[in-house]
Amino acid sequence: MTFRNKFMALAGASLFVATPVQAVDLIGVYELALDYDPTLAAEAFRLEATEENKAIARANLLPQLGATGVWNWGTNKTTVPGLELDDSDIETNNYGVDLRQSLYRQANYESLDVARGQISQAQAVYELTYQDLLLRVSESYFTVLTLLDGVTFAEAEEKAFQRQFEQAEQRFEVGLTAVTDVHEARASYDNARARAIVARNSLADAQEALFEITGRRFEEYDALQETLPLVEPDPNSAEAWVQMALQSNPQVIAARAALETAEANMRLARAGHFPTLDLVAGYSQFTNEKYVYRDFINGVELTTDLQNDDTSFGLILDIPLYEGGRVSAQTRRAHHLMDAVGSDLDQVNNAIVRQAQNAYRAVLAGIQEVQAFEQARISAESALEATQAGFEVGTRTIVDVLIAEQRKFQAERDNSIARHAYILRHLALKGVAGLLGSEDLAAVNQLLE
Repeated sequence: MTFRNKFMALAGASLFVATPVQAVDLIGVYELALDYDPTLAAEAFRLEATEENKAIARANLLPQLGATGVWNWGTNKTTVPGLELDDSDIETNNYGVDLRQSLYRQANYESLDVARGQISQAQAVYELTYQDLLLRVSESYFTVLTLLDGVTFAEAEEKAFQRQFEQAEQRFEVGLTAVTDVHEARASYDNARARAIVARNSLADAQEALFEITGRRFEEYDALQETLPLVEPDPNSAEAWVQMALQSNPQVIAARAALETAEANMRLARAGHFPTLDLVAGYSQFTNEKYVYRDFINGVELTTDLQNDDTSFGLILDIPLYEGGRVSAQTRRAHHLMDAVGSDLDQVNNAIVRQAQNAYRAVLAGIQEVQAFEQARISAESALEATQAGFEVGTRTIVDVLIAEQRKFQAERDNSIARHAYILRHLALKGVAGLLGSEDLAAVNQLLE
């Protein structure tokens, strides 16, 4: 997909009406964000502006053609002692065409290389922004899914603890339990109510974040299917992902392009030492339609048309000999800047190596976390059932039941977080490798229902 195909004109984005959409999936959010997101729009405009640098630089290699025209009108009054002369009108026209063609200017070629480097860097930055949009869309969407589960679990926990509190009060009234059990149940219920409030507020904040990048509000979201395939990275090697990241990560590509641009800028500065050679040509025509010729000796005065035509061709060779050390200083400065950009590239490479290794390990850890938290959820449910049975026969206390229920709901929350994080870690790995595209979101979308 080309850069321009990825970006659609956003001039009318402000006309979106924030009306709720009944249901949405990941691809639906992505398509809305692609049209609406101002960050991507700004980077697309910057890319288009930077691409004009090539045309600007190339113009110096092409012929420079100019035309001039001068029209004069006036009156000429000549006074000669002893002669009586009439005033004469003056009407002159002067037209000219000048052509200049650079035959050799090293700076022009280096300027073109600078422009190419700037365009490559801008393209990489746009690609980085685009892939960042894919990650932001995915993170925002799955954050909403996680918090939707969180609200569901928090409200279920609140109802469960409310029921335990009411049962504790009833048992206390008939003398089957101590007042401390009532207080314990009440405290757990109050804490559950507080957690439900926090969960609903967090969900509202996540939905606002989704609105920020889409301009739309949603009432329903496709959720992750119950059976989640756990797939290891392909290739299953951290070093392979590191090499792909160093080759394809847009941040690395942008840093390399910045170094190429800095090298071209150094050559551009050094080109100030080189001679220049230009071809020049010109044509001019001067016309005086009321030229007055006067012969004062013979007393003759003649009005006629006068026209001069001039054509010229030439070469201009300019050899810089000494400019006070300016060119040498500019070259040294450009060289130092190039070294700085080279150090920036080293830093980016080091960071990308670390990020690729961490992202690879995170996917493997995510698989284990999903498996572990799923088992923890099953175990917590079994433990709750056993604790409730023990409470019924008097071998466990109300506190034991409350703790078991709290652990069950926490296990469900942890399992939901792990499942959604596993998906995001896979996308993050593709992102750090510079391989993330809309097709990856489409594949994830197949896991929603």
